[in-house]
Amino acid sequence: MAHPRRSLALLAALAIGGPCSAAEEPGWLALMHYRVQGSGWQSEADRPQFFLSKDGRHAPQQELAANLAAMSAPTYACTFPARYEWLRTRYAPALPARREGDCPELDAWYRQFPGQRVSISFAASFLENPSSMFGHTFLKVYRDSPRELMSPTINYAARTDAREGDLDYIRKGLFGGFPGVADELPFYRRLRTYTENEGRDIWEYELGLTPAEVRQLLLHVWEVRDGIFDYYFLDENCAFRTLALIDVARPQARLLDHYSALTVPVETIRTLQAAGMAGAPILWPGLPKLVRQYEAQLGADEVRQASAIADGSLAPDKVAQASVLQLAYEYLSVRITRDQAERETRKDTINAILRRRLAIGSPGSLQQAAALDPPESGHDGSALKLGAYRDGARRGASLAWAGFQHTLTDRLGGYEPYAEVTVLQPELRSDGGRVRLERLDWLTVQSTLPGSALFSRSAWRLMLATQRKEDRLATSLGFNSGQAWAVGNTVIAVMPGAGVEAGHATAAAGTLAVLATRQGSTWSAQAEFNAEKQFLGGHGYRSHACLRTSLMLSRNTALELSARRSIRPVPHTEVALGLRVHLKPLAFAQ
Repeated sequence: MAHPRRSLALLAALAIGGPCSAAEEPGWLALMHYRVQGSGWQSEADRPQFFLSKDGRHAPQQELAANLAAMSAPTYACTFPARYEWLRTRYAPALPARREGDCPELDAWYRQFPGQRVSISFAASFLENPSSMFGHTFLKVYRDSPRELMSPTINYAARTDAREGDLDYIRKGLFGGFPGVADELPFYRRLRTYTENEGRDIWEYELGLTPAEVRQLLLHVWEVRDGIFDYYFLDENCAFRTLALIDVARPQARLLDHYSALTVPVETIRTLQAAGMAGAPILWPGLPKLVRQYEAQLGADEVRQASAIADGSLAPDKVAQASVLQLAYEYLSVRITRDQAERETRKDTINAILRRRLAIGSPGSLQQAAALDPPESGHDGSALKLGAYRDGARRGASLAWAGFQHTLTDRLGGYEPYAEVTVLQPELRSDGGRVRLERLDWLTVQSTLPGSALFSRSAWRLMLATQRKEDRLATSLGFNSGQAWAVGNTVIAVMPGAGVEAGHATAAAGTLAVLATRQGSTWSAQAEFNAEKQFLGGHGYRSHACLRTSLMLSRNTALELSARRSIRPVPHTEVALGLRVHLKPLAFAQ
């Protein structure tokens, strides 16, 4: 029988001089994160310590040979345990399997994950954080015990510096200035962050992985967990890296084949469902949402009582209504999580509420609303709009495309209510035999979550756009912040703000935006008024009103009608009719 080291040397020599098929096996490509780049290959790993050959980032064959030659080294199986298992199984069965005690540091880390089942969780979008405006995904490794909340998670995120300014944070997130790292907090800590503190729903899907596949996934996490990849908000983000881990566990599924430019977290759920790997969703609702649902079921006096109990100005034993105590308990839980209640008094108040509820003998009658549609049921991310318009005597056609878009008049199912995001939307218009750029929306982010007796939430809008004004293009950046109120099924938002504009001249302006929106699953409508008064670099005044409505024809198709009245500086009216079709984002062009 040949000595294992001699066999490895022979295999390494054959790998260098032999055919490329071995180095292009899906399992090897997944382990090394190789992607097609032009006529060759390039690994997405950004750190040289991930490779053993000089040109390993671009040469799968040379990297395979270098790894085969290094397999018998004492530290190889401890540094690259997933690679070792994969290579040993295929090329070097004479080498021993890694045993408990061979790699103390790896063994201690691996003992955090006693389970053999894995789920992927999707945390709904969170507009207050630019890196989470499309949502977030992470993995959970189930414990084989009833203590599910203690199950460890694997969360891939950017390692940021709290001293970073907002502009540096966005710049580095867009262009890869942060290293990507994996952490392993218990599941209850994720729930506390996402559902309690940030108020986001979590949708959990168990994955159909075998115990051997789960083991391979975990061993590969060890290999890449500490800054091997740069983190990018738009493509190589939490969703992409999480899917890449699953791809290592089951490379024959080829989960990453259609990802190239923009990775939206919810698309990873759709990809896994299409591959038959994701089970039915389980909802962990956001606690502030639950409190809002409870608040809506009580009268104003009852809500004030619940608020007074949480503030400590009303003793729980003075209240005889179980539903008021139920609301007070949940509301105080939110305030505690957000550090809006004194830690020294919160325990006494919580215990007093519980004692009073036990004395009454009723848990309360408040009910959680029926679960909304899961995120994967929403429309696709990109949008293509074909339309016709009439502006005074001019008639023409328009074509617009958005890299990602969900507006306040889109179909609500699968998306967070009161939220709007548009990324990179150019609009072309054709009239009188000429084609011109009408506008380019670089980024629009808007939240109109209405306040209530218990929650005061500001409505706000951030917009960066290049648009045609008085028949010339100008680029403007604006921010508005105000309040929103719910009136029946309509949300009214009033948002004063400020902006700067650069075109033929540079000017600063005060702005006002007033919106009334009715958003539904079949049709939506919005009335909007905008005013702008320049006070630096110009003295112009602009104002316009707009009414738009959208009728949903299917999950990804809607008919839109809009009317816009420009009031100043030149009065004119435009009416437009369009068909908007949502498509897979660029990352999923097939």
